[in-house]
Amino acid sequence: MADTIATAPAQPVALAEEELALFAPVYPLPRLEIASGRGAFVRDADGREYLDFVSGIAVNALGHAPAGIARAVARQLRTLAHCSNLFANRPALELARALAQATGYERVFFCNSGTEAVEAALKFARARARARGTAAAPADASRAGSGGRDAPGVTLQSGSEARPAPGRDVLAFRGGFHGRTAFALSATWTPAYREPFEPLVPGVRFADFNRVDQLDAVLDEGVAAVIVEPVQGEGGVIPATREFLQALRARTAALGAALVFDEVQCGMGRCGRLLASEEHGVRADYVVLSKALGGGLPLGAVLMTAEAAQALQPGMHGCTFGGGPVAATAGAYVLARVRKPGFLARVRRQGRTLGAGLERLVARHASLAEARGVGLLRAVEIAAPAPWDPPALVAAARAHGLLLARGGERAVRLLPPLTVTGEEIALALERLERAIAELEAGGEQG
Repeated sequence: MADTIATAPAQPVALAEEELALFAPVYPLPRLEIASGRGAFVRDADGREYLDFVSGIAVNALGHAPAGIARAVARQLRTLAHCSNLFANRPALELARALAQATGYERVFFCNSGTEAVEAALKFARARARARGTAAAPADASRAGSGGRDAPGVTLQSGSEARPAPGRDVLAFRGGFHGRTAFALSATWTPAYREPFEPLVPGVRFADFNRVDQLDAVLDEGVAAVIVEPVQGEGGVIPATREFLQALRARTAALGAALVFDEVQCGMGRCGRLLASEEHGVRADYVVLSKALGGGLPLGAVLMTAEAAQALQPGMHGCTFGGGPVAATAGAYVLARVRKPGFLARVRRQGRTLGAGLERLVARHASLAEARGVGLLRAVEIAAPAPWDPPALVAAARAHGLLLARGGERAVRLLPPLTVTGEEIALALERLERAIAELEAGGEQG
């Protein structure tokens, strides 16, 4: 799309006001109505064009409306749209084989979304612990996280005083986001997300992210699984350190607990490797993928080792739409593109370009505290003294033709398509700086 966007903030935008009367009020309404997209650009219902650095919250890895996905999906729809999990279908088999070849994980479970995949992975980990016999161990109130002793930085979620027997607990981390279904939400730290729905699934411990010194206090034989994002996306784009992931792997292996990597947002090439955890050379027992995997169609996956899959039995878990032929066809197309020679190297190169540009912005603007991220998963942190907040920056950037997303308490995320060009990155940085300058000028005037 041509760059024809006027940058006057007062220019009206098309909002879907009908939502107010039709939709459950779980989102801030009304919202900008996106009518079409191509590559890194979208248009609203008034025809105004925006540079999209949200990408469907990291879903549209190949940009909007990639022709190859459209052709592949249309062909599949003419052949077989759905057959349920009672029968096999060739697209799902081929996608599972391609994922296994690309990652080295031997088994795959398909579902519809990231939260469903997290839910499945945590259920599988508890089933694994039960099969290993650890659930039969007697409860010990002196264990870390049980309330029997004070472990610095460690808490049990509200409503989980009646802990399961040792060997069933899950350790998650503050700042992490794993989804909205019951088990995934139980492992998500943000109290505002959890509290309206408590009591949730019990037996979840929380500790501070990237704190190796706390692990001895929270990891014991009462833990069935540790779930962690190699890069906390919703939490503000906080990368895990190599030392932290390696320590988690070593301690879970010693205890016989499962290690679960949530790569819903940071995986599928977003950080410059097929799996973000590859950067640190650490392998989990389960890896959760979604978002970019389906190329815009609902698709989630749990990758697992053969050992991690041994406890599973027919009927233990399932998903009616998971691995359906249409979504699997889209997933196979995305995976093949991401695995093409040079694709991920280009993501790393463009990520360095975007990161360096954000660093320059931070150096020029006292209202910004930090730029951080990996590959094309990036964020800027707004300084505490700044007289404006992340929603204000998102709104100002939108007025200048750039779509961004919040992340964490004080950060704004940049999630361009993995096919973004250097020219599009330069344009995004230019528009972001205009938005920041406008907010700073408004603060000075106030």
